Amino acid sequence: MTATNEPPLRILVVDDNQTAAVAAAMLLRRDGHEVDVCHDGRRAIEALQKDSFELVLTDLRMEPVDGLAVVRAARACSPSVDAIVMTAFGSVDAAVEAMRLGAVDFMTKPVTADQLRQRVKDFRQSPARGLALVGESVSMEQVRTSATRLASVRSTVLVTGETGTGRRHLARWLHENGPDAERNLYLVQPGRELPIEQRNQAGTLLLANIDDWSSEAHELLLRHLYQVDIGEPPRIIATASSNIGERAAAGEMSAELYFRLAVLVLPMQPLRERPGDIAPLLQHFLNHHARVFGQPAPRPSERQLRRLQGHAWPGNIRELRNLAERAVVLGQHAFDMPVRSPAPTKEALPALAEGFDLAQHLEWVEKTMLTRAIEQTGGDLRAMCTVTGLERNRLRYKLNKFDLMDRVR
Repeated sequence: MTATNEPPLRILVVDDNQTAAVAAAMLLRRDGHEVDVCHDGRRAIEALQKDSFELVLTDLRMEPVDGLAVVRAARACSPSVDAIVMTAFGSVDAAVEAMRLGAVDFMTKPVTADQLRQRVKDFRQSPARGLALVGESVSMEQVRTSATRLASVRSTVLVTGETGTGRRHLARWLHENGPDAERNLYLVQPGRELPIEQRNQAGTLLLANIDDWSSEAHELLLRHLYQVDIGEPPRIIATASSNIGERAAAGEMSAELYFRLAVLVLPMQPLRERPGDIAPLLQHFLNHHARVFGQPAPRPSERQLRRLQGHAWPGNIRELRNLAERAVVLGQHAFDMPVRSPAPTKEALPALAEGFDLAQHLEWVEKTMLTRAIEQTGGDLRAMCTVTGLERNRLRYKLNKFDLMDRVR
C-alpha cells in the first residue's frame, strides 16, 4: 500500500472491459482506496443510487448504457459525485459532451498505471482538479470544446483573463491531458534561464503572467523560444491579462513576443459575466472541502444562491473557492456574505453617432439579458420570472421572439 496521510476515496470503476476494470481496481486498492467495480452502465447507475461514492472512473463506450449516462447519474446524486471519463484516442466529441455533463476530467486510452494514480491523487489533493472546465455557461462551453481539442497537440497556447479566473489551472489541465503528460511541467521564472537538462525533461513550459514581465525578461525569453522546435516538446503555454493584445499594440510590451505566443488564444471570462457557472463551481468546491475536512457539504438556499449570482466577484473563482471553505468550516450562514454589484464599465453604453440604431441595440440588450437569465437559472421558467421581473406569459413571448424557448424547461 502506498503511504499517504490523505483519507482513502470511495471509488466506482466502470468498464465493460473486465480485465481493464479489475486491473484498475486492484491498483487503486493497493493505494488504500475503497473500490467497487461494475462492468456495464446500468449496474453502475444502480450502484450510485444505492451506495455513496466520491469518484467515478468510467469508460465512455459501453452498451447498452454508455458512460455519458453514468456521468449524468453521478452528477444527479445528492451530494453529486465527480466523474473522470476514459475514452479512445480521437473521440473528442464524446469527451466534450462528457465535460459538458459535468465530468471533471478525461483520460485517453490506453491509460497507464502511473497516469491513473496521478489523476486520482490530483483529484484528492487539489480543488483545482478540473476547475477550468467546470461550468454550464456558453463561454465555458466554448472553452471546454477548444481545450479538449487542443489537449492532444503541442501548439503554443495563450490563456487570457483576469486574475483568479482559472488561467493557470487551464494551462495545467492542457498539460496533464496532452501528449507529454508523463513529462514535467515547469513554471518559468521571469529573467531566469531554464537549465538545459530541465528543458529536455519538460513536457510544458508555463509562462505565467507574461505581460507583467520586464522588457529585459521578454528579450531573454524570445531568445529561448527560438530554440524550441515547433511540434516537439516542450510545449509553450502562457497566461496573461485580457488586454495583452492592446498593450502589445501600444508598445507597452514586445509585439514580437505577443505574436509568438498568441498562436491559439483561450480567453477566460470573469465570473461576474457567467453567473450560471457559480452554482456548479460552488458545489465543486464544497464537495472538495467537505472531503478534506471530513465535514458535510452545506447547500445554499435559493435566496442565498440568487444573491451570490448578483455579486461582482472581484476575486473571481479564487474568491468563490474561499467562500466554499468558509461554508464547510463555519456553516451555511457563511453564504450570507456581503455582496457588491458589478461596477459599470466604459463600454456599458455605445457611442451615439450617425448609423447607430437604437431599436436594434435595445433588442440586443434584451436578448443578452434573457440569455444571462437562462444561464443563471438553468432555464427554469419560474426562476426566470423572479430574476427578470416579467410575468410568465410576457416572458414566454420574449423568449419565442428571440428563438430562446428551446433552452427553457
